[in-house]
Amino acid sequence: MFDIERFLEERLNPVYKVHYALWVYWWPLWRRISGQSILRKWGRTNLVKEGQTFLDYGCGTGSFTIPAARIVSTSGKVYALDYFPRQLEIVNEKAKKEGLANIETILSDSKTGLEDECIDVIWVCDVLHELKERRAVLEELHRVLRRDGVLAIHDGMGERVLSYTDGLFSLAGRDGKLLKFTKQNG
Repeated sequence: MFDIERFLEERLNPVYKVHYALWVYWWPLWRRISGQSILRKWGRTNLVKEGQTFLDYGCGTGSFTIPAARIVSTSGKVYALDYFPRQLEIVNEKAKKEGLANIETILSDSKTGLEDECIDVIWVCDVLHELKERRAVLEELHRVLRRDGVLAIHDGMGERVLSYTDGLFSLAGRDGKLLKFTKQNG
């Protein structure tokens, strides 16, 4: 079957790069508005707590990395992973400006490079729908999530997310687009 999205990405790659450059500057403005309601959901669902190890998978410019680092405090750790180096530079600049020393950035398109079962909360916001290898990424997230950890996905894919998490994670709760999963073991 012909994949139009892959064709356009491969053939019109410079167009995608220009689109991305515009997006890098527009998206943080949008996220300041939409991000507030998402952060309120964190509070309602008690998602992020002091002392946790948190992975922001597809962190972008750190709209959720920075608040997570404040919440987990100095007794916790935040890993911010993104595919684009400029995004991670912005995260590092924001962290330095905020005086946050508990953030470590990871440049990757899928693998985290983290140890097995070392993360308490994995946050995937508006990223899953963009990934080509969704199942492979979720398998990697399953590997690094602690047995009692939480995978939180906020994405417009809705119920389709469940087809990729099957056998890896169990749906534990829902608040609109926010889906919380627990790890299926063994």
